[in-house]
Amino acid sequence: MIKMTMLSHVDVGIAIISALVSSDAAAVNLPPMSAVPAYHASSRFQIQIPKDLFRVEGYDHREALFGVPPYGGSIAQQVYYADDTLCDSDVDKRKGYPIRPNLDDGKMGPWEPPYILMVDRGDCTFVHKARNAQKAGAAGVLISDNTCLCSNAEICTPLSDGDPCEQFEPVMADDGSGSDITIPTFLLFKQDADAIREVLMSENGNIVQAEMAWNIPRPDDRVEYKFWTVPTEHISKNFQKTFRDAAVQLGDSAYFTPHFFVYDGILNRCHGTTGNQCFTMCTNAGRYCAVDPDNHLDRGISGADVVRESLRRICIWKYYGKDGIGETVGLFFLTFFLRFVMA
Repeated sequence: MIKMTMLSHVDVGIAIISALVSSDAAAVNLPPMSAVPAYHASSRFQIQIPKDLFRVEGYDHREALFGVPPYGGSIAQQVYYADDTLCDSDVDKRKGYPIRPNLDDGKMGPWEPPYILMVDRGDCTFVHKARNAQKAGAAGVLISDNTCLCSNAEICTPLSDGDPCEQFEPVMADDGSGSDITIPTFLLFKQDADAIREVLMSENGNIVQAEMAWNIPRPDDRVEYKFWTVPTEHISKNFQKTFRDAAVQLGDSAYFTPHFFVYDGILNRCHGTTGNQCFTMCTNAGRYCAVDPDNHLDRGISGADVVRESLRRICIWKYYGKDGIGETVGLFFLTFFLRFVMA
């Protein structure tokens, strides 16, 4: 139960932050962002064999938002290329590359577990691919991207001349059914996946040995976790009510950080020399943007309103949440969220 004294702190805090942060769009000043946001990975992908594919800094990749990575550990296994999108649950483990010797029935031998399976992007969700790979006995999954990123146009070869590049990276999100996935999944960018696949598909049937590894940045007895949301969130409101009580009980054993989805206006071409190119969806001349929650650019709550509200909540967290989440911070912050959801 929330004590009345706690609610009074909430009200005072809201008044303080509202006074500190102007609602005027011109007054919303967020830290400058680079044109391409940096990606801070907690994992590493490396090719150990053959030596020609080894890279000192490892391979750039993206982790799936599902699965259970062995944090603090690694998976080092032979890589098989399925030569398939793996959307069919009836996985044929006797196809793909590298080429293996035929068995007595005249067909190529199956993939020998444990192994890491490379599959093609497309035709179904990332979760679906990972689930089928897991059922087939894979210890990890590599998704081979089939489209060049525009930012990699100089080093990436499209499937065919004239194929458009992709401006934004694909996000390996959970489709809502990924709770049964226990193996990790990485996305490899097309130019890197092409190089690995070329070796696997060579006539010599070369073996590729890869390592998927995960570090623990600051190993200690405290769990650190993040909560991503938007001020207009309604669907997860019941979850937040339950989450609040659990978060408070964790006390100093956990460190909580909220994050808000705000789009980069430069990458979305909303920021221009003549001002905002995306109407009411952005602030700061199109620099920071959010999706219009009611799909009406000329009325109701705008994307710019969402950006400003996100900034207010970030300020509240920076003011009250410097020490992570204890009882006071937890009740204040999560109560604020639940009481003030933008309609």
